[in-house]
Amino acid sequence: MAADKTRRNALMACAALVVGALTLTACGGSASADGTGRGAKAELALTAASTTAAGPDYVALGSSFAAGPSIPPVQSSGGAAACMRSGDNYASIVARDLGANLTDVTCSGATTANILTTKQGSQQPQINAVTGATDLVTITIGGNDVDYLGSMVTYSCQNSGGTNCGSVDQGAINTALGTVGQKIENVVNAVKARAPQARILLVSYSTLLPDTGGCTGVPLTADQRIFERTVATRLAQAYIDTANRTGATLVRFATASHGHDACSADPWVEKYQPATGRTSYHPNEAGMRAAASLVKSALD
Repeated sequence: MAADKTRRNALMACAALVVGALTLTACGGSASADGTGRGAKAELALTAASTTAAGPDYVALGSSFAAGPSIPPVQSSGGAAACMRSGDNYASIVARDLGANLTDVTCSGATTANILTTKQGSQQPQINAVTGATDLVTITIGGNDVDYLGSMVTYSCQNSGGTNCGSVDQGAINTALGTVGQKIENVVNAVKARAPQARILLVSYSTLLPDTGGCTGVPLTADQRIFERTVATRLAQAYIDTANRTGATLVRFATASHGHDACSADPWVEKYQPATGRTSYHPNEAGMRAAASLVKSALD
């Protein structure tokens, strides 16, 4: 659409004026790489990261796959430690490269309800960060609505002889998968209502498992791997369908990350028992850099 292209070109032109001239002080957190503070009861602030850039106003919404738990440094702004929000998550990288004014309210454990209506700890619903002045919004959400990561961790815990692992309700997950697309669409529509001129990018979740087989460090049975691949496929399809219905730009990270799963030679996500201070089955630095690159390409 011509209007959308004009808006996009204006955003990018504005960003180009400040690239290389900015230091995003909000991204240089002092928390240690071993995740110190992840269990802290620090009060969550609505605005998790804001910069002094003169470029486009950018709001990042989403769950842990956007927040980047255990990727150092932790953002230095209020609520970042409790949300496990990295200063090198994909939103932070994009903001630095574009010279954007970033407000990052991504938070580990968030669901679509935590974006739209429900507080997460002391953090207000993430949608409150979006205003009429917002130029760009990225969204990665829905995985917790369908227990994507949680079910993999539960199975891996059970198969590794863990205790208090919990259980997986495959029926409930399949039911949730039937409605998650509408929930993601509700998020997009809420952003549109608050920021009618904003460019909206849906960034899908990283691929966690190889297309076939498994590996040491990912303790799932063959049947469990089949089920988890189905969850991942249906969640990725929900992103495609939502983008088609709403006109949001789809950033196909689920597709791009194939071959960079937890079992690959060049993984973009961690295994079940990663190095000390890392988070099971979550994106690593390479994964965040790849996601950031895709977001920037989508804005070209």
